[in-house]
Amino acid sequence: MTSSSTEPTVAVVVATHNRPEMLRRCLAAIAAQTRRPDQIIVVDDASQPPVDADAGDAVGLPGLLVVRSEVAGGPARARNRGWPRARTDYIAFTDDDCRPSPGWVAALISAAAPRHLVVGRVRPDPEDGAVSSVLDRSMRVDSDDGRFSTCNVLYPRALLEEMGGFDTGIDMYGEDTDLGQRALEAGATSSFASEALVDHAVHHLTLRSAVRDRLRLREMPQLVRRHPHLRYATCSGHFVRDSHRSLLFGMAGLGVLPLGRFGLRSSRRWIDDATHRVPPQLRHGRRLSQQVAILAALDAVEVAACARGSMKSRTLLL
Repeated sequence: MTSSSTEPTVAVVVATHNRPEMLRRCLAAIAAQTRRPDQIIVVDDASQPPVDADAGDAVGLPGLLVVRSEVAGGPARARNRGWPRARTDYIAFTDDDCRPSPGWVAALISAAAPRHLVVGRVRPDPEDGAVSSVLDRSMRVDSDDGRFSTCNVLYPRALLEEMGGFDTGIDMYGEDTDLGQRALEAGATSSFASEALVDHAVHHLTLRSAVRDRLRLREMPQLVRRHPHLRYATCSGHFVRDSHRSLLFGMAGLGVLPLGRFGLRSSRRWIDDATHRVPPQLRHGRRLSQQVAILAALDAVEVAACARGSMKSRTLLL
C-alpha cells in the first residue's frame, strides 16, 4: 500500500515461539514508541500455550494482529506468514527477545527510502545485567555490517515482494543475511541508523543449549556459496572466525613434529583471543581456566558444524 499522507506508513512484525514474558516486554516497548506503528503483527510459531489474540490489549496495543501457526516452522516461515499481512509502505522487523527504544520507529522511518534497507543499532539489554559467562548470548550491531539481523531492520514492502521474502531453505541461521544480500544484489542500498536502538535480551544458556545454538553455524557455508563476498566481509577467509583458524592450526601443529613451533604460536594466539572473550570479572585463576575450556569446546563445535555444512554445500568454510 502507498500512503496518501506525507509520512510513509510502517508495520512491525515480531515472530515468537514459547517466550511469553519476553514477548510481553517487547510489545510494551512497541506500545511506548514516540511514533506508533500503523500495524503490529505477531506471528505465533506454534507456541504452547498459544499467544492470546488479545495480547496487545494488556500493554496498550489495541488492534494487534496475531497470526497463529499450529506447527512450528522456524523464524523464516513465521516472518513470511507475517509481513504479507501488512498494508503499509515499510515493514520493520524485531524479535520477541528485544526491546525497541522509544524512538526506534521514528528513527527507522526518518532514514527510509524506496529500495533501501535500514539497519538499526543493537546492544545487550542493560536491564538483564552484564554478560556473566562465555555461555551467555546476546547481540550487538554497531554498523551496517551486512548481516541485516531481523532484531532491527526496516524493508520497503515492495522490496520484500520483489525478493519473495525469506528463503525457508536456510531457516535456522542466516536467512536474514541472505535476504538482505539478495536485495543488495538486486540493486537495493542500505544504511545504518544509530538512533534506531534495540536492546537485545541476554540469554543465560546451559552448556547443552549453547552447543545447540552453535550447531546452527552449519548454515554458514551455504550462505558463503550464495554470496561469495561474505567470505571476507563477515567471515575470515576460509574460516568463520579467526579463533577457528588458531584452534585448528594449533591442534594440527602440535600433533605434527615439524609444525610444532607453528602449532605453539597458533595455540598461544587462540588462548590470548579466548582470554579476551571471557568476561573481565572471570579472568583470574580457576574461573578463567574453566571459561577458556568451555570456549575451546564451543569453538570445536562450531568448526565441526561448519565442516558438516561445507561438505553439504561443497564450499570450504570452517
